[in-house]
Amino acid sequence: MSKTTAPHWWTATETLAALRSRRIGAVELLTHMVERHERLGARINAVIETQIDLATSTARAVDNGDVAGPLAGLPMTIKDTYEVDGFGCRAGIPELKDYRSARDADAVQRLRRAGAVFWGKTNVPLAAADHQSYNSIFGVTNNPWDFGRSPGGSSGGSAAALAAGFTGLELGSDIGGSIRVPSHFCGVWGHKPSYGIVSQRGQVPPNPGALVQSPLAVCGPMARSTADLTMALDILAGAAPGEAWTLNLPAARGKSLKDFRVAIWCGSYPVDPEYHQAISAFGRALAAEGAKVVELTQAPDALPGDEDLYISLLFAVIGGELGGADLSEYDEAAAKYPADSVAGRAARGVRSSTSDFFALRERQAHHIAKWNQWFESFDILICPVAMTQAFPHQNKDGDGPIPSMARTLRVGNGERPYLENLLWSGVATLAHLPATARPLPWQVAGLPAGIQIIGPSYGDRTTLAFSALCDEIFGTFTPPPALLPDVLQGQN
Repeated sequence: MSKTTAPHWWTATETLAALRSRRIGAVELLTHMVERHERLGARINAVIETQIDLATSTARAVDNGDVAGPLAGLPMTIKDTYEVDGFGCRAGIPELKDYRSARDADAVQRLRRAGAVFWGKTNVPLAAADHQSYNSIFGVTNNPWDFGRSPGGSSGGSAAALAAGFTGLELGSDIGGSIRVPSHFCGVWGHKPSYGIVSQRGQVPPNPGALVQSPLAVCGPMARSTADLTMALDILAGAAPGEAWTLNLPAARGKSLKDFRVAIWCGSYPVDPEYHQAISAFGRALAAEGAKVVELTQAPDALPGDEDLYISLLFAVIGGELGGADLSEYDEAAAKYPADSVAGRAARGVRSSTSDFFALRERQAHHIAKWNQWFESFDILICPVAMTQAFPHQNKDGDGPIPSMARTLRVGNGERPYLENLLWSGVATLAHLPATARPLPWQVAGLPAGIQIIGPSYGDRTTLAFSALCDEIFGTFTPPPALLPDVLQGQN
């Protein structure tokens, strides 16, 4: 941590070191972050609600020694799908516009008990169901690297807030790449944990107060370094209130890059050629550092057919949360799109019967077993996060999954269906595998580009250890150029 670097660019671990050494006070730090947001926030629209009085009260208690813990005094924003006592929780859903939380989500409670200072909520798409972050309540969130582009979704406000220096740590969630895609688009770090190790309770959707947990979704940290992700996961992971089990994640499979057997895979699904080349170049850089790297010429044995299974199961889960009018829109889409297209599978998936759903879960169990076997030969799988990098806003045709079925994305010299952007992130989601997203050491066409570091079942410490080694060798966070004068001129 440079003594001349402004506090808003410190990582969470650097910030906490400064707080513990009394180099900066909790109220002083909170004021700095809030003032920065007041000056720059309107350009990005990442933070859509603030509760400064509540946050100041907590920060003052930290300064007075009345609040302690591993995150004591750290200012945080929280994705607006999580219940946070004293804040709204809308998830972009107009019917929840005026809803206020009277409790914390389980994951939020863990962060609060660790001493975090919550001062704002960050924007999401309608029902957290897009790779953009806009809704009719709070409008469009812009990517700090290019205000005309998406920051990703559904944790797009979270990633944009991190990239803009409004927060040093965020809580994201992920069922369709919602942690990893925004991290990739905004040049930050994110960790999709192994399924089930972080409680989902208190997240919307489903409706506020629901106790059931999705068979695909996870909750996890987003930050500006791997060290921050590791620290946050240690706080977040474990049994929910009322549960009696102890988490004991396996140790990392290696301590240096030379210890890791790495597969690089960019085949099977669409991917921009320049992005593909950058990932291949990263594989060569890893090999030069001693990692045992193989670039796969065909898909891993566990993969064939998973795109049909993933999309069908994903939208079966979404369908279980929909009402009659919404289902009718999907019926119209099912009649419009071919059954073997991603849009067609999605539209039909929401109408899955109970027997269909359990058949999908059985197929998923077999799929997970295949990946467990594959990871006997490899420690790490590196692949793209999405088809392409941050794309220009596509928000003139409405929000939610139905309008997105008609969209396309430019990939190389052609157009691909928008919903195919789900496929790369679906690899780890369907198989319940941990995946750490981090930027490549270089931009691609002037924009950040990330990778997924996927590991074996419950191998969170393996993917995080590997990513941390990459941080040591290839560097850490790069601020967006549009905001870089703040660093160079020592501004707030």
